[in-house]
Amino acid sequence: MASPLSPVDERPRFGPLVLLGLQHVLVMYAGVVVVPIVVGAGLGLPQSQIADLVSVDLVLAGIGTMLQAFGVWKFGIRMPLVVGAASNGIVPMVLIGSTQGLSTVYGSLLVVGVLWVLIAPLFSKLLKLFPEVVTGTVITLIGLTLIPVGLKLIAGSNPSAHNYGAPANLALAGFTLALIAVFYRVFRGLLGQLAMLIALTVGAIVGWVTGLGSLAGVAHGPVFGLLRPMHYGALHFDIPSILLFLVIVFVLMVEASGQGLAVGQVVGKKVGPRDIANLLRVDGLLTALSGVFNGFAYTTFGQNIGLVALTKVRSRYPVAVGGMILVVFGVVQPIGRVIAAIPQPVIGAAAVATFAALTVSGIQLLSRVDFNQTGNLVIVMLSLGVGLIPAGAPDFYKQFPFAAQVFLKSGVATGTVLAVLLNLLFFAARKRRPEEPLVHREPAAKLSQS
Repeated sequence: MASPLSPVDERPRFGPLVLLGLQHVLVMYAGVVVVPIVVGAGLGLPQSQIADLVSVDLVLAGIGTMLQAFGVWKFGIRMPLVVGAASNGIVPMVLIGSTQGLSTVYGSLLVVGVLWVLIAPLFSKLLKLFPEVVTGTVITLIGLTLIPVGLKLIAGSNPSAHNYGAPANLALAGFTLALIAVFYRVFRGLLGQLAMLIALTVGAIVGWVTGLGSLAGVAHGPVFGLLRPMHYGALHFDIPSILLFLVIVFVLMVEASGQGLAVGQVVGKKVGPRDIANLLRVDGLLTALSGVFNGFAYTTFGQNIGLVALTKVRSRYPVAVGGMILVVFGVVQPIGRVIAAIPQPVIGAAAVATFAALTVSGIQLLSRVDFNQTGNLVIVMLSLGVGLIPAGAPDFYKQFPFAAQVFLKSGVATGTVLAVLLNLLFFAARKRRPEEPLVHREPAAKLSQS
């Protein structure tokens, strides 16, 4: 008798498949397009070139997403994960691009992308350092770190701006959140799984009708288009620039490994070193391709993991279709412009809901951890506290050297590394001293009583 099909490998019918895929795209779309927009603006590129960078980014993100979902040879974790341009790469791209040109940026991305693919199997061996207490902490940290991203989409990113926290924007976001709650309560079956997409659609229409968004720019611009390879000239290779991007790569590998472990917990499928290596190879491959096709440093996102947890649709195939949709959006530009025209408060509301759902998944995993062991409590306490510093105080590390800031400003990376080190401190030491009594036998050892 054949073994039952894993929920990850189930294939929904075509109609639901496309709609579920579109739902994933809408949840992660803002995170994908923000990097080329910020990089283009930071380099002073004209609007037409920024639009071209967005198109390339969508195509590469779509290819990476399909690889993660489908899996081709040793590339792709075969899980419902999406790929997008990494915000960690913005600063070095702008810094190097403004001083040495984009040809040096893309030469560096090609080199570090190839190195990324080569070292992925070695990095994946570190998976044994991620027991349940570390994994639960990382998942919770990812969710808590991402929630402010959604809040900034709602209220704005500049508190000194005259329209920051505008009541109309907050009302539209609140209306969208209310729709999400009502639709998840009322709808069943397929409609229940598509509650987020339906709420986004209704919220967008209300936003356009009330003047909080506009479709005026949809008709302007080319119908099809992509930049030609090496559009900014022959690649230039600069060792200091390559080393700077290698620091970024380490941060992204730590973060992406956490995303892989997180999605494994959400879909109920064990993730091993080989899976993490396959995941990391995709990120490296996409980054290397960026060196030729004018893209960015790429990473596997966790922005849709909350959606998986919320909808209970664990299949990787809707995400694969989402990757196809991203490619279409990148090539057929008017479609992408319609999605880009969705009012930001609507996208922000959906983001807050999905990221909060991811946080709950981490909390559910941590609920299985024995907190009578002081070590577990300290691991979670300090890792979350330190990992949330960049989200709560963005300028906390501004006095540090630039290379240190690149790592420290990634709360997920710092929190993950700290959780791993604390776990080694508490539990590796205990293995070396078997005569020491176990903490859970001594209630007085609880941190709250010490």
